[in-house]
Amino acid sequence: MFFDKETITMGLSMDNEEVEVKNTEKKKTPTKKTKEMLEENANKIEELKQEQVDLAAALSELDKEEKDLGEKSALKLKVTHKKYGEGQVVTQDGKYIEVKFADVVKKFVLPGCIADKFLEVDDEAVYNYYVKSNEIHKKRMNTELRIKSATFAIQRHEDAIEKLNAKYK
Repeated sequence: MFFDKETITMGLSMDNEEVEVKNTEKKKTPTKKTKEMLEENANKIEELKQEQVDLAAALSELDKEEKDLGEKSALKLKVTHKKYGEGQVVTQDGKYIEVKFADVVKKFVLPGCIADKFLEVDDEAVYNYYVKSNEIHKKRMNTELRIKSATFAIQRHEDAIEKLNAKYK
């Protein structure tokens, strides 16, 4: 049997086309392990979203606690500092206060400066107010941090799902 060059070339190109068609028609299916990983990531996302809902509710409770506690101005409050001695709050701008001592004016942050006894007050009710306010503040910071952490974790799991799915497109 004798084949010329053109027949051989044509036969080879037909074989290649058939192979290419077969490759495009065959679609990869996820393995059992991949399906488990996809499900695990999806479940974790749902858990994290529920955690965010719960944390948002906790923030609402903290808002209510803070509202119930009320606001007390620190202006004209007499305080004592271990190094600077006795002083008086002369300005308050939100959580920042300035205290005028005998020789110097210093800036402090409420409520921590009183709650943590950097500045001491004689009135126990005022001290207790700032301690409670500081507790609420710390809880709020912790809760907000946990919400952000959950948001980033959700993004990581979504990225993992996207990568796993990209293998099977």
